[in-house]
Formats: sequence, structure tokens, C-alpha cells
Amino acid sequence: MKILKHIVVLALTTLSVAVAAPAARAQVISIGHPNLSFYEVTAAVIQLMLERAGTTTTKTAVGGHATIFPKVANGDVDLFVAAWLPDAHGDYWKEYGADLVKLGTLYDDAKLYWAVPAYIPESDVKSVADLKKPEVAARMVKTIRGTLPDSGLMIGSKKIFDAYGLGDAGYELAPGPAKAWLANFNERIAKQDWFVMPLWQPQYLNKAAKLRVLDEPQRLLGGANTAYLIANKTFAASMLPRQREMLSRIELSVKTVTELDYQVNVGGMTPRAAARRWISEHADTVGYWINGEN
Repeated sequence: MKILKHIVVLALTTLSVAVAAPAARAQVISIGHPNLSFYEVTAAVIQLMLERAGTTTTKTAVGGHATIFPKVANGDVDLFVAAWLPDAHGDYWKEYGADLVKLGTLYDDAKLYWAVPAYIPESDVKSVADLKKPEVAARMVKTIRGTLPDSGLMIGSKKIFDAYGLGDAGYELAPGPAKAWLANFNERIAKQDWFVMPLWQPQYLNKAAKLRVLDEPQRLLGGANTAYLIANKTFAASMLPRQREMLSRIELSVKTVTELDYQVNVGGMTPRAAARRWISEHADTVGYWINGEN
């Protein structure tokens, strides 16, 4: 009787292990990003690569930067595309970095700046300080439209606005949703208005429009940043080695992300379709991401 009991227990234990194993393989990785298209196309590349490796994923826009960082730190989101360091998202990293880990470099030379349309003569407006010149201020649209208020771009833009005393010249800094920022750009360009806008690279407007970056010697928006693929530290420790190794090899460029963003906003493609086409056109690069040097 004892022998039979032991056999039953062993059988149940074996069945339990067999049932548990598929659950472990069915891990779903969640990918989060701020609600801006250049983040979304980059996240689409990450998602497609994980799917190629047989991993089930979910991808979602998680509000702004003040929302996404704590969600990843708390483990509500596994991966974040992407953190710009050391400047743009430096304050968020100081607050949440202890619970995060950098999995790989997605692109270098990410930058924040203010720009004006190239039809504004450089002799009139070459630097941020020139915006206060009476003859320039008289012609400029006084509302400076920006994007998400919790972004590194708008936090730094507020510093520029205050440091250069632009309020004294009648300007107003107005953060808002990306759609309103973009609608303002299209309206002003169509009218050939004189206006200034907070901008960044990679961003499709740098390809779609003729713009000029303004000098800002105080560097209140920081310098060149590196865009990192970020993970929750506990989640990263649980990843399969092949997953983590593949993600560490994925590297794009400012030019590539700008092109993907352009295909979405000008070409009318979905972020996933644009990412899929780019992947299909770069088989050698993708092969390296998946398999490494060998």
C-alpha cells in the first residue's frame, strides 16, 4: 500500500512539473513607451524582434515620461523604449534608476533643441537670445508650442524660457499634446509665419521640413544623449539569456529612427509595418542581432 501511495505521489509531482513548464515558456513581455511616434516605431522594432525569437509581447503607449518611469521601476511594464541619458531623462534616472537596468544602446546622438524654419534669415535669428531683439519679437508668433510637459524637452525648455527672459518680450511657453504641437507647426509653415519650436532628433520633421537649430550656449537642454533600452531590474534577471543577448545587440541610429518616423507620419504606414519593412531590408543586421557574431 505504501509503495502504491509513493507511486501516486511521484506521478502527481511529475504531472505538476510537466504542467508548470509550458507556463514558464508562455512568458509575456510588456513593452512601454511615451505617446510619441518616434518612440513607437523604435518599440515596434523591439517587439518584432522578440516575436521572431518566439516571445509573446504586448506594446502600449504609457502616457508621458513621468508615468512610464515609475511603471517600469514598479514592474508594471517590463521594457521601456527608450531612456535618454545623461541629460534628457537624467532626473527620472536619479529617482528610479536603482530599480532599472540598461539592456542595450538603441541609438546615440539623441538631441534636444529649439529650431526655426529656414526661411527666417539667419542674420535675424541665429540664437535663442536673438528672439528678444525688438525687430524679431515684433514678427514672431509669441506662443511657443511644445509637447508633453513632463518630457526632458519641455522641462529644459522652461529653463531656457526663464534664463533668457523671453516672458519679458511677450512670449508664452505652452506644453501640450503632440497633435496640437504638430498642428501648430503645419499651420505656421503654411502661412510662412515666424515662429520657434522645441524639437529633437530623431524626429521626422528634421527630414520633412527645412529647419535651423538655434544656438544656445548655456546648453540648458543638455548635449548629445544615448537612447537606452531599459528594463525592470527584477524582470531582467529572469530573462532567458538568448532574449537578453539579442536585445543587447539591437542598435539603430538617429537616421534610421528618423526614416521610420517619416514613413509613419508622411508615408502613412503603421509603426509596425514600417518596422517590418525595415527589418526585411536589413537581413544581415537582423541576423547579427539574433545570432551574434557566429
